[in-house]
Amino acid sequence: MRILHVIAQKPGQTGSGIFLLNLIRVAAKRGHAQCLVAGISNNDIEYSQDLPESLLFMPVLFETEKLSFPVPGMSDEMPYPSTRYRQMTDEMLHLWKKAFTLVLKEAVNFHPEVIIVHHLWLLAAMVREFFPEHPVIGICHGTEFRQLVSADRFSAEVIGGCRKIDRIAALSSFQKEKIETTYGIDKERIIVTGSGFNRDIFYPPANRNIDSSIKALYAGKLSAAKGVPSLLRAVSQLPLARSDFQLILAGAGSGYEYDEILSLAGNCPFKTLFTGSLPQAMLGELMRECHLFVIPSFYEGVSLVTMEALASGLRVVSNELPGMREWVGPRLEEEGIVEYVFLPRLRSIDVPLEEELPVYEERLAHGIARQLERVKLFSGVPPTGWREMVKKYSWESVFSRIENTYHGLCADRIY
Repeated sequence: MRILHVIAQKPGQTGSGIFLLNLIRVAAKRGHAQCLVAGISNNDIEYSQDLPESLLFMPVLFETEKLSFPVPGMSDEMPYPSTRYRQMTDEMLHLWKKAFTLVLKEAVNFHPEVIIVHHLWLLAAMVREFFPEHPVIGICHGTEFRQLVSADRFSAEVIGGCRKIDRIAALSSFQKEKIETTYGIDKERIIVTGSGFNRDIFYPPANRNIDSSIKALYAGKLSAAKGVPSLLRAVSQLPLARSDFQLILAGAGSGYEYDEILSLAGNCPFKTLFTGSLPQAMLGELMRECHLFVIPSFYEGVSLVTMEALASGLRVVSNELPGMREWVGPRLEEEGIVEYVFLPRLRSIDVPLEEELPVYEERLAHGIARQLERVKLFSGVPPTGWREMVKKYSWESVFSRIENTYHGLCADRIY
């Protein structure tokens, strides 16, 4: 099978980018020929080092003379300098479309048999129009729903184009229903792939003890939508001695939200360590050194990093996000591996009401404190529920669902 992968933003630095790279990795192991079209900065020469040698990489370069602005991102706060779609001028949009059109024309020479495009957004609509005779599978990552509201001038173009895509891959049943109602796509054309983790990178340590302080980890974008300011305020409420607890923030941020996070960390009574963005292998090593993972995000599709944390044998404190209980299952909650926290009321898809935050942060602090008590009693990995979860998820199974979808499309076209 000859696969053309398409993503508008940088691969590897966000959940959708990790999803993409793992699909490429599995497909390479299975012997498929692959080409990748992605938007990156002109300075991001290291990207080719993280890709399989057999992959044909065709980047769309930003921060150049022809495309002077940073790569547009599907979130308002990306872990790297980015352009917000809602702030793109007509001229910027014209240049963006022209640049991707030129590279997609080159990709025609790769002779793809199937195209996998990430995010049900502008580029997905373009790909469907550009490749009318090819099977196209669009993968929804959840951030599209936010963009349809914040950059609503693109909504008609996006929804009209994405409705023509052959099959849509959702990460959960909850997301499938949201795609159906938001985009008006028949549910029979939407498959649920779930998500996965790399078993070679994310696995528990042989032993996990508490030598000095308990280490709690957050990994992801350092932004308000991810709940990082609330996490720092919640941690500051913990009734612990300073030496008993350490918070590690793995990820990058930018702008005034990142400045606020730095300020809150400076005032936090506990040691707070910033690692910056980490490659997957280093993140796996860090997870094996920690005891607890906290995901205070106000919105996620399926949180890949939470799955990776669970695979690494960490206890988790998570906001009760839509679809979370579906893929986690009841066993991990019953065994105390996952502790849920009720979300505050939201003003929009990932923006909480300010007046709700103090009480929510008290709930978050209570959830963290409960897990810390469990860690003190038993710092190892509770085996039963954890093993159940690990067996259910792999990138191999996710890719197989997409592969089977392609074969089904081919059969439909023949008959």
